[in-house]
Amino acid sequence: MSNSSDSSWIDFFTFVPFLLPLIPLLIGLFILIFIVRAIRRMERRAEERLELDRKNNILQQEQTKKMDEFNQRLTGIELMLKEVE
Repeated sequence: MSNSSDSSWIDFFTFVPFLLPLIPLLIGLFILIFIVRAIRRMERRAEERLELDRKNNILQQEQTKKMDEFNQRLTGIELMLKEVE
């Protein structure tokens, strides 16, 4: 019985020299995958930030428009009060 397990270990160690050149390739592949995932994550965050900026810009434009309307109303009220005096 120990003969069959010994032969399997021997078979494994005969392939080790062929597998050693693959180790740097695998490490490089994992690094590349990590970099790609990090870049995608940064792009997604940038897109989310851009969307928030767009929404804030729209909100600011609406507020500016309402302030202009209030200023026009206030100017009209001031003119009416001056006429009354």
